[in-house]
Amino acid sequence: MTTFEHAMLGINGALAAGLHRRYEWRVAALAGLAAITPDWDGLTILGGVQLFDHAHRAWGHSFLSCVILACVVAGLDFRFDLVGYGERLLCWVLRTPSKATLTRPDRNHKRLIVWILVAIVATMSHLAADLVYSGTSELSDWHLQLLWPFSSQGFVFPMVHWGDAGVTIIFVISMFAMVRRRGSIQPIALITLLLVVMYIVIRGMSLA
Repeated sequence: MTTFEHAMLGINGALAAGLHRRYEWRVAALAGLAAITPDWDGLTILGGVQLFDHAHRAWGHSFLSCVILACVVAGLDFRFDLVGYGERLLCWVLRTPSKATLTRPDRNHKRLIVWILVAIVATMSHLAADLVYSGTSELSDWHLQLLWPFSSQGFVFPMVHWGDAGVTIIFVISMFAMVRRRGSIQPIALITLLLVVMYIVIRGMSLA
């Protein structure tokens, strides 16, 4: 999946769970942020192709690293309101009013637990997506080292080629639907996730 698709998968997961009713937009933003963070290991390309080939889909794409990363992201956002700063920066660039300046996130143990759980589920959704999104018609499949650093065994269950636009289209349509029907965000998110799963299964059957 692309970065956009990973983020939307995390966001729709939080919305489908109805967490926005209690925690508003911040929980969706956190889920989107956490869902893309496993790709930090892609930055190893700065160290050269050899390091990238060794580290990508390994260092950031294991169960252990995702749990640790999720806890770090959740903890930092809980303490410093990272998504709030991001929202204010975006609104400043777009010259639009900021919601973050009008609301302050609660700082209690219940919210911290929710934040950690949401971040973990979001990072795990990244792994699940990358397991089934792999390779292209010209390139071989990309294995995930889910058990790193304890094992370098690779896992992959290719069902959709990387770069396939089908899920992107589903997410874009879903965004417009949520804007038009703000009172039905949760059911729209649930339907969106169902359509994503159905699309992946159908594409997988066609590639089999």
